[in-house]
Amino acid sequence: MKVSVRLDEETYSELEKLSRALGVSKAEIPRRALKKYLAEKKSLTKSMRGIVKPRLTPEELEEACWVFNPQ
Repeated sequence: MKVSVRLDEETYSELEKLSRALGVSKAEIPRRALKKYLAEKKSLTKSMRGIVKPRLTPEELEEACWVFNPQ
């Protein structure tokens, strides 16, 4: 699958620097970041299932997660 994103100049510059420093492609950095984000979100959602009532929609559950674990 292919996804395109637009970045501002400052973010793109940081992405280039990090890419060179790590010796990986610019595409690999957001790929890794998204995988980590999704894994953390999935883990947090699972842990929240035991705390909140089970009839919450996924959207309501996600909102509850952000309240208990703000970024």
